[in-house]
Amino acid sequence: MSIVRDLHDQAMEFADRAIRERAYGDAESSLESFEQALELELAAIAELDTSHGLLWSILHRSAGSLALDCRRFRQAEQIAATALAGEPDPEIAEELRDLIENIYFHRHLALRGMTFQDSQLQFSLSGPEVGNGVAELGAAYGRVNNSARLIYRTAERKKGLPFRERGRIPREIRENHMLLLSPPRTGSFAVTMQFGSPVQSSFPGMSPSADIVDEFMDLIELVNRSRVNEIKEIIQDQAYLRNFFGLAKKIAPDGERFRQVGFTALRKGQERSVELTTPAIDLPSPDLMDSQAESAEPVEIEGILRFADARRGNNNVVQVIEGNNPNQITVPSGMMNDIIRPLWDQRVVIQAMRRGGSLTLQDISPAADEE
Repeated sequence: MSIVRDLHDQAMEFADRAIRERAYGDAESSLESFEQALELELAAIAELDTSHGLLWSILHRSAGSLALDCRRFRQAEQIAATALAGEPDPEIAEELRDLIENIYFHRHLALRGMTFQDSQLQFSLSGPEVGNGVAELGAAYGRVNNSARLIYRTAERKKGLPFRERGRIPREIRENHMLLLSPPRTGSFAVTMQFGSPVQSSFPGMSPSADIVDEFMDLIELVNRSRVNEIKEIIQDQAYLRNFFGLAKKIAPDGERFRQVGFTALRKGQERSVELTTPAIDLPSPDLMDSQAESAEPVEIEGILRFADARRGNNNVVQVIEGNNPNQITVPSGMMNDIIRPLWDQRVVIQAMRRGGSLTLQDISPAADEE
């Protein structure tokens, strides 16, 4: 038994090393360490037989996980299935079934030509209406979804693509920065966004998604501190700028039910966290600070949001029905797809600027009875 213990301890030392190497962005060394850990764990299993019951099952579970880390999906499946074919402890049996599901998930990604990147971003939500891993569905996943939209917009902007007013995310962006979502964890409402990328891609050091996550977190920190000029230095395209502020308001807490939205990432073994605590209503809006706005009259309109007839070429015009009065409102570039469309057919509050007989949208939010 001492041989088994020594081999297992050595395997865990290599596994710990592999995890540290992966955290520091050294994917090649990490894979080599995981492979050494797997060989040592398999050597430990070879010293046992099924009469060792619990230990035999535990080592198979460990070896299966290591094979998964090595991307040896078939081997991982065989190891886990071998343990389940015996009489494992019920708790270990459940863990082995979970492992097999995880193996099949990773295998499915591999068949699509995708693999996980090391880039992860944890989203957390806190406040009086957040329980032990529970939060109101629309409020929680709405913010997760808008965070994902902003990450993809950041990827498109950094790629130098013109702002996409409509249509799907470009295939190149989807494939190189595919976002996957973990189930919420207990203790608070927290989920992890995990990135995937094509298996053939080879990126030295940090993956390109890590660079996107870093800029996303920089911008969230700046908007929380109302550092508009610094944000404008990073986002110089007006459409992307409007889109950023519009999505930031959708992600931000309301200050009552939800007090804080947090993001955490791991960089070179160190955690970095940013918090968005400024309520959405208090976040800045860059267009209201534009010198051209001085000659216009600010107006507020509440009503039902309708789209104008796109067949007449009014793709950037919406209607807000106030009683029987339809207000035609021009939507600046950067706002229609991510900010306006999700509010279709709802009662909204519009902040607009009136110049002559025309209205230009500045900000939009659900009416109080729609929140």
